[in-house]
Amino acid sequence: MEELEMYHGAISKEQAERILGATGQDGSFLIRDSESVPGTYCICVLLDQYVFTYRLFQVDGNVWKA
Repeated sequence: MEELEMYHGAISKEQAERILGATGQDGSFLIRDSESVPGTYCICVLLDQYVFTYRLFQVDGNVWKA
Protein backbone atom coordinates (compact mmCIF):
# COMPACT_ATOMS: atom_id res chain seq x y z
CA MET A 1 0.00 0.00 0.00
CA GLU A 2 2.83 2.35 0.91
CA GLU A 3 4.02 2.64 -2.71
CA LEU A 4 0.66 3.98 -3.95
CA GLU A 5 0.35 7.71 -4.65
CA MET A 6 -3.05 7.87 -2.94
CA TYR A 7 -1.65 6.42 0.32
CA HIS A 8 -1.26 9.11 2.99
CA GLY A 9 -0.07 7.02 5.93
CA ALA A 10 -1.02 7.69 9.54
CA ILE A 11 -3.22 10.75 9.13
CA SER A 12 -6.39 11.32 11.13
CA LYS A 13 -9.93 11.14 9.80
CA GLU A 14 -10.13 14.92 10.20
CA GLN A 15 -6.95 15.43 8.16
CA ALA A 16 -8.33 13.19 5.42
CA GLU A 17 -11.56 15.21 5.37
CA ARG A 18 -9.59 18.46 5.02
CA ILE A 19 -7.43 17.10 2.19
CA LEU A 20 -10.40 15.74 0.25
CA GLY A 21 -12.58 18.77 0.98
CA ALA A 22 -9.88 21.02 -0.47
CA THR A 23 -10.17 19.21 -3.81
CA GLY A 24 -13.92 19.85 -3.97
CA GLN A 25 -14.18 17.09 -6.57
CA ASP A 26 -16.63 14.20 -6.13
CA GLY A 27 -14.88 10.87 -6.42
CA SER A 28 -11.61 12.13 -4.94
CA PHE A 29 -10.20 9.53 -2.57
CA LEU A 30 -7.22 8.62 -0.46
CA ILE A 31 -6.04 5.68 1.60
CA ARG A 32 -4.82 6.09 5.17
CA ASP A 33 -3.95 3.91 8.15
CA SER A 34 -6.92 3.03 10.36
CA GLU A 35 -6.79 4.86 13.68
CA SER A 36 -8.78 2.20 15.55
CA VAL A 37 -7.71 -1.12 13.97
CA PRO A 38 -3.91 -1.53 13.78
CA GLY A 39 -2.61 -2.99 10.51
CA THR A 40 -5.77 -2.03 8.63
CA TYR A 41 -6.29 0.71 6.07
CA CYS A 42 -9.20 3.03 5.33
CA ILE A 43 -10.29 4.38 1.98
CA CYS A 44 -11.89 7.81 2.23
CA VAL A 45 -14.06 9.03 -0.67
CA LEU A 46 -15.54 12.51 -1.22
CA LEU A 47 -19.14 12.74 -2.46
CA ASP A 48 -21.48 15.73 -2.19
CA GLN A 49 -19.12 17.49 0.26
CA TYR A 50 -19.16 14.47 2.60
CA VAL A 51 -16.30 12.03 3.16
CA PHE A 52 -17.30 8.37 3.36
CA THR A 53 -14.78 6.09 5.08
CA TYR A 54 -14.51 2.33 4.59
CA ARG A 55 -12.05 -0.10 6.18
CA LEU A 56 -9.94 -2.21 3.82
CA PHE A 57 -9.06 -5.78 4.78
CA GLN A 58 -6.52 -7.98 3.03
CA VAL A 59 -8.16 -11.33 2.31
CA ASP A 60 -5.67 -13.20 0.12
CA GLY A 61 -2.26 -12.05 -1.02
CA ASN A 62 -2.88 -8.81 -2.92
CA VAL A 63 -6.69 -9.02 -2.71
CA TRP A 64 -8.44 -6.39 -0.59
CA LYS A 65 -12.08 -5.92 0.37
CA ALA A 66 -14.01 -3.12 2.03
